This record gives sequence, C-alpha cells and structure tokens, in this order.
Amino acid sequence: MTATSDARIGAALQELREQVGLTQARLAEAMAARGHAWHQQTVVKTEKGLRPLRLTEACDLATLLHVEVTVLAGLGEVSRPDHLALRGHLDRAEEAERAVAGARAESQAARASLRLAARGVSGLPTDLAARLAAVLEEPTSEPAAGARGDE
Repeated sequence: MTATSDARIGAALQELREQVGLTQARLAEAMAARGHAWHQQTVVKTEKGLRPLRLTEACDLATLLHVEVTVLAGLGEVSRPDHLALRGHLDRAEEAERAVAGARAESQAARASLRLAARGVSGLPTDLAARLAAVLEEPTSEPAAGARGDE
C-alpha cells in the first residue's frame, strides 16, 4: 500500500469512528479486547495514515464500526451515518447491560459467601452488625422508571 492509501484508510477510520460516537481511547480498548496491541496512539497514527492497517485489524474494525471492509478502506460510502451512530450507541448500551448483569451476579455470589461466613458469629460491634444487615438485606425490585431516568 502507498502512503496515499494509508491516508485514505485513516481518514475513513476517523470519520467512521466519529460517526459511531467512539473516542480514540474507546476504539483502542475495543481493539485490544479483540487481541490487537492497540493503544490510543495506535488509533492516532492509523487515522493520520502514518501506520498501515493489517487485514485482521481491518476486519475487526469493520465489525466494530458496522461497515464493510471496503468502506473502511475508503472505497465505498456509508449510506446512513445516523444508523452507524445508532448502532454505536446500541453497542455501548448492550455492553453496559452485560456489565450490570455481571455485577449483579457477583453481588449475589458475594452475599452468599458473606451469609456463610456470618453464620455462628456473635458479639459483633454495632457498626459491623448494621453493615452486615444492610448488605444481606435482599434487594428490592428494580427502581421505578423515574428513579432510573427513563421518564
């Protein structure tokens, strides 16, 4: 590839990244999560055309950005940038939901082990007993819609 091709790919990458609402740092994290040794500086160099893009990287970037590799290569056009942005927001919301589900499962496991550890323990100081009771108290239902900001 020539420097001109690298610059075209870099410009397309930057445009697509911005359309889906990803920061350079977030894109680097997502690429690292897919096994690439990417950092924010890698994104900067790639977008400036100073670093060639490997095929495996291009495939993962295209998946992350919801486009064909040809579009990432700057050889095609994205017909609906608003769809790209929506997909990016949807990806982040789904990722957050997975994180919440994981945290909820971790919390339940921690409570179960705490219950086991607390069995038969007596003479707790008042502050420790109060904290223990508060943590072991079963969570109530999901917050009301207004409390979550879903209004």
